Amino acid sequence: MNWNFARGLVYLACLAASGLAMAGLAEFDLATGTLDIRPFNLYAVTGAAGGVVSSALASLALLRGWGRK
Repeated sequence: MNWNFARGLVYLACLAASGLAMAGLAEFDLATGTLDIRPFNLYAVTGAAGGVVSSALASLALLRGWGRK
């Protein structure tokens, strides 16, 4: 097993948990070490993510010069 990859996945999971807690979408209990994620509307998240991802890809394409001859 690639331990650097596994450690990187743990770091990303902790980053995501911290982001959820800072955004108010989750609560972390320091005494027990549990992360409680609040309920959310999956349809709304999916709809919003499509716009965010497409805008990010369009910005990346503009910066990289994709589509130019």
